[in-house]
Amino acid sequence: MTIIRIPQRFYNDHVDRDLPAPDIVKATRRHYWINTNHPHFAELMNDANHYGESPLGWDSETWKTYGRAARALINAARTQT
Repeated sequence: MTIIRIPQRFYNDHVDRDLPAPDIVKATRRHYWINTNHPHFAELMNDANHYGESPLGWDSETWKTYGRAARALINAARTQT
């Protein structure tokens, strides 16, 4: 089992859109710890890759919040696994 620390913002948005996500193992005010071996981790990462790599057509405020949050999640996964 590999647990990583991720920012809450993108995870919360993902769950708010009723998409499957890994269970939260631990939570703090700004971060969640999740298990990368969870079956829904791939879905979360696919969603983050979509938001993090395709900002075309988005208004600047959306890009600032969700695009950056998605990239932060991707970076956390890359550096901690």
